[in-house]
Amino acid sequence: MGSSRLPGKVLAMINGKPMLEYHVSRVHESTLIDHHIIATTDSERDHPIVDFCIENNHLFFCGNEDDVLSRFYLAALQLNAQPEDIIIRLTADCPLVSGQLIDETVLMHMKGASNQYTHVSLDYFPRGFDVEVFSMENLTKAYNFATKPAEREHVTLYLYSQPNMMIVPIESGNVKWSQYRLCVDEADDLELINQLINKLGKDWLHSSPEKICNLLASHPEIALLNSGVIQKTVH
Repeated sequence: MGSSRLPGKVLAMINGKPMLEYHVSRVHESTLIDHHIIATTDSERDHPIVDFCIENNHLFFCGNEDDVLSRFYLAALQLNAQPEDIIIRLTADCPLVSGQLIDETVLMHMKGASNQYTHVSLDYFPRGFDVEVFSMENLTKAYNFATKPAEREHVTLYLYSQPNMMIVPIESGNVKWSQYRLCVDEADDLELINQLINKLGKDWLHSSPEKICNLLASHPEIALLNSGVIQKTVH
């Protein structure tokens, strides 16, 4: 809720529903996820997120606002995650995250080695379809050994920076799709999502990445709405 560029963004209303509700609904289109935890903070300003989770019967965990790595690790421990369990990292400012892509990434990860980090490549998909998959064993290593502030703030930075980590990207999309931006950091992002969901209509829940990107291609005026937004980099 404390976003500096768009305060309260995760509960911003889109067609009468909070953005987080779109995110949760799309995540639940995945057939492989056993538990979905909203890992929020113990800050008072994030109490509305807790209220949302309680009202809608969603699992949640409240942790450190700045040490996001610890928040993810402790949230997994809350459900007694074992070393071999698969952890999926998603971000709640992606209201159109794809259950289809989540499953594709998990299945690819399950075929790999124990030191594998599997992710949706943003060279082939828009930002906003982000999915990162790794084992609880590797999340534990990151929790225990990551020391830099950036590594504690950005959950997976330590993991994919390790020389022995096998990085496997999901590249089943289209390089043309990488020009689009479907995460919400600023008001222009929110306006794009609002107009895009209006165009998708009742099919917004089940729309595939291909359908969404083709819709943006056929409506360039929508795709251009957030073309001026600059993505923050790891600092």
